[in-house]
Amino acid sequence: MKYLKSWLEDYYKLPKDIDVCDLITRLGAETESLTLAPSIDENVVTARVLEVIPHPNADRLKLAKITTGKEEITVVCGAPNIEPGQCVAYARPGAKIRGGKVEKATIRGVGSPGMILSEREMGIGKDHSGIKALEGSLGLGCPVAASLQGEVVLDAEVTPNRGDLLSHFGLARDLAALELKKIEKPKLKLPEIKDLAEKEITVQLKSVNCPLYLARVVKGVKIAPSPDWLVKRLALLGVNPINNIVDATNYILFDLGHPLHAFDLRKLEGSKIVVRDLEKNEEVVTLDGEARELVEGMMVIAGEKRPVAIAGVMGLKNSEIDDETADVVIEAAVFDRKSIRKTAKLLGLVTEASYRFERGVDDVGVEYALDKAAKMIQEMAGGRILKGIVKAGKLSVAGHQTVEYQKINQLVGREYSRDRVDNILAALGFEVESGQARIPSWRHDITSWQDLAEEVARIDGIEKIKAGKPPEAETKSGESDWHKKEAIKDFLVSLGLTEALNYTFLSGADIKAAKLKTEDLLEVANPVQEENRYLRPSLVPGLLKSIARNPSFDNIEFFEIGNVFSKTQEKTNLAIATAGKGRKVAEITQELAKKFGFEKDEFSIFEIPRDELKRFKIKKPSVSIAEVDLGQILPQTKFGKLEIEVLQREIKYRSVSSFPSVSRDLAFVVDAKITLEEIKKEILASSNKAILVEPFDEFIDERFGKGKKSVAFHIYLQAEDRTLSDKEADGEIKKIISALEKKFTAKLRS
Repeated sequence: MKYLKSWLEDYYKLPKDIDVCDLITRLGAETESLTLAPSIDENVVTARVLEVIPHPNADRLKLAKITTGKEEITVVCGAPNIEPGQCVAYARPGAKIRGGKVEKATIRGVGSPGMILSEREMGIGKDHSGIKALEGSLGLGCPVAASLQGEVVLDAEVTPNRGDLLSHFGLARDLAALELKKIEKPKLKLPEIKDLAEKEITVQLKSVNCPLYLARVVKGVKIAPSPDWLVKRLALLGVNPINNIVDATNYILFDLGHPLHAFDLRKLEGSKIVVRDLEKNEEVVTLDGEARELVEGMMVIAGEKRPVAIAGVMGLKNSEIDDETADVVIEAAVFDRKSIRKTAKLLGLVTEASYRFERGVDDVGVEYALDKAAKMIQEMAGGRILKGIVKAGKLSVAGHQTVEYQKINQLVGREYSRDRVDNILAALGFEVESGQARIPSWRHDITSWQDLAEEVARIDGIEKIKAGKPPEAETKSGESDWHKKEAIKDFLVSLGLTEALNYTFLSGADIKAAKLKTEDLLEVANPVQEENRYLRPSLVPGLLKSIARNPSFDNIEFFEIGNVFSKTQEKTNLAIATAGKGRKVAEITQELAKKFGFEKDEFSIFEIPRDELKRFKIKKPSVSIAEVDLGQILPQTKFGKLEIEVLQREIKYRSVSSFPSVSRDLAFVVDAKITLEEIKKEILASSNKAILVEPFDEFIDERFGKGKKSVAFHIYLQAEDRTLSDKEADGEIKKIISALEKKFTAKLRS
């Protein structure tokens, strides 16, 4: 997004002698550029139009008599909007403008010493439909540059999670937090009249994707061009000025970050606004003049019958503000972010409004944005602000997050006092009380204490965090029970049992069937699905479900080794289940205990009768179950001598490049005796840019020749100081091919 330094300083005076780009980078947004507004040649001066007459030899041209205060000049002009009394930008011969250099010219037999400029010719906007009319605050003959240039324009890349920075106030609020200062929006006082807005329009919410919709009514406005200060600010951000009503809503978008829209009241059917989802496909024409097909389910703002805007994306032509508009309705709403993103993607229409709604707006600040827009419109276009806001829906309650002071210090690697953490969060708009932080309405990205840690670190200064030590190479592995568990599994399989692997989660139905108490279980804070809400305290419910899923087998013998959970610990259990007319678990546990030398009494063994099995939908006459904590029996278990050859090799670490890698796939025909590992080593040795080699294909076929095979690899190339160009990557690949041809007589496959 582009920001104007002067606009930021409307809210927060930036510290002197400090690089503002560095400040923005410290906040976590990257400044892509910092420029001055386009310079305007000093030979472009202000002039006043005295008279406009038709050109004697051209129907579409006019002769404009102008004065610079010292001289009167007649220039040829083709602009349709030039009128006597206007203050204009006059470019003298020799002036450099966008598109070239101004020269004296004779146009259709009439001399023209210079020209009157449009916005685009001055380089302050894109409008080239007519001349740019200036405010008359500058003296005649003064350089136009004195009022239009000199603005510092910042272009910063804001990460998708920080929608609150997509406005001048939002960025100023974060910049102030660097000095632990908290800024507030100026208080507004609206000159409302006694007539009620709710008597002019009604609002209905019929979509769950719009929790809040607000509207104000301003009657008796006069549509006109916006004042120069507003045109200038919008133009420097790349926005074409349209009229004083639309420009005011656009200004609020860049000022406060909240998209607004203005409707012509007389074009709203039944003076009614309905927020609803489309029930069938419908073709509409948006404000950009494009015909678009809206799809069933998309959310729209509608009158009594027809849509007047695509919610959160763009308004429609049928309700736009035009020169005849006298009464306007200003809308401000909160929309579901996913819904707006889906609509924008389906339409291929990403707008400034949808861009912000997708990332989240300040829900609480919506009313302030609406009021400020109404005040601006009344000041620029006249009219009367009707009393009150027409409202539908309500805001959600602000969430809280526990401030984990000790964990924040451990994560960041610094020692912050509680007061330091609280002061930083307070400057960012959090309300902290008794270790609980109320999340500001504009921060949709805060969901955990780790997010709070990030906020503290970036305001305190990420550069203050010391680099950690590189990992030390370990060639000796620690003790593990893995081989013991595998030995138990192998023995049970040799006895004819089948290993089961069940989910570690239990659903409400599982808990009810197993007659477990939810207060005794470890509950997941944010389950992906409702059936994954609780962690299992035992392997038994999972094995019973496995038996229920295999009703066609007469005899069933399952075992499982897996983790189970209580509110205080996690441990690894072994469970065995049998069903049908075969062995009981007691026989199996006896053989297991005999094999590995532990006491069979360590197992909890029990029979589940048929009546109890009905809850698990098991039709077997009975099921026998045994379960044991492996942590209790493994220390006393006797295992044979385990022979493992430990590979001793030196481990080398390399630095991680911040630049992306380039990948290439190569396939070769080589001798069948050559191993993939040999080829991989040669590839890595032949190019210092090769960081990873992954084989993905190997097969022998007579078409390659006797004793030959085909091998293929993914090869990843990367440099530490730059992104490799295609030319550089191709050069490295040539080196690799040459090395393999030389060492293995490899032939490249096409």
